[in-house]
Amino acid sequence: MLKKLQNVFIGYLLPNKDLVDENLNRLLKEGNIKKSVDEYHLTEQGMQILEDREKEIKKSQARRISKEACAAYSLWGNFGLSALEFIVGFFSGSIGLIADAIHTAVDILSSAITWIGIRLDKEAQAALIGGIILCAVGIFIAFESITKISSPGEIQFQMVALITIVINIIINAFFSFYKFYVGGRTRSISLIADAYHTKTDIWSSVAVLIGLLGAVVGLTILDAIAGAVVSVFICIGGYELISESKEVMWGRDPKLEKFSKFLRSHLQVLPERGAFVSLWFLSIEEMNQQENLHRIKKALGTRFPIGLKDGDYEKIYKKLEKEHLVITSKGNLKITAEGREKLKN
Repeated sequence: MLKKLQNVFIGYLLPNKDLVDENLNRLLKEGNIKKSVDEYHLTEQGMQILEDREKEIKKSQARRISKEACAAYSLWGNFGLSALEFIVGFFSGSIGLIADAIHTAVDILSSAITWIGIRLDKEAQAALIGGIILCAVGIFIAFESITKISSPGEIQFQMVALITIVINIIINAFFSFYKFYVGGRTRSISLIADAYHTKTDIWSSVAVLIGLLGAVVGLTILDAIAGAVVSVFICIGGYELISESKEVMWGRDPKLEKFSKFLRSHLQVLPERGAFVSLWFLSIEEMNQQENLHRIKKALGTRFPIGLKDGDYEKIYKKLEKEHLVITSKGNLKITAEGREKLKN
């Protein structure tokens, strides 16, 4: 048992004998395992507990990677952030915070317009309308910010304003990661495109943070400049939407291009990571390719940033064969000396 555990961790971690004995005795008392000579086996009760646990894990994973839930959380999160920023910005007098709040609010509006367009099969027209609205709002905020630059006002409740924008950056960073994760696992083109957009929005919030930090040290003009920077981000977003509407009219899909880029960046590292996992299992015991693939799917497939298909796993075995890391013997895969060396490195 100890030798197997040591092999599982490939020598990096040494198992604690007392801790192993303690847990084995506990499992024996609970009736989850039974001992036969020097071997331990799962009982029917232990197998049932294991199956129930696997079902719970699958349900938990299904909840975490729900496209609908991700989109809903993002929508309500943006709505709450926009409201918070606008209230704090209004009472503090920060044009940067107000601009960022409007930026978020208009993003929500443009997303709603796009969704309606998709439902009505008028996606290109919806994107065009959303882009025009974004550009118009961006120009308005730019005008207001430039006015403030010439006559900057004092920022009230500076610490509250700072905390608000920091919260905004943290939550947006989380939602960007969350949308990349769910979008990757479900291979959702829309979520991946939205994740890239959220990632870009973070930089406008960073500009507001810099403006507020400037206001804290007496450089209130930086807050107005931050508002102008946010207006540029809004106009860029509007321009991208207008460009996307043209692409859609010409039969191309800009979101698909972003998704393809995201997909390629992860799939190119799959053979290396998959080969390591495969060799890890083969270092413990020989097995056929089907059993090895089953274990890879459970160990790597459930944790990989994108949802994997059968064709993706084939690249792993092509790498193993090409680099002579495994050989086939009597129907089983067997790790070679090169494969063991690969694990050490």
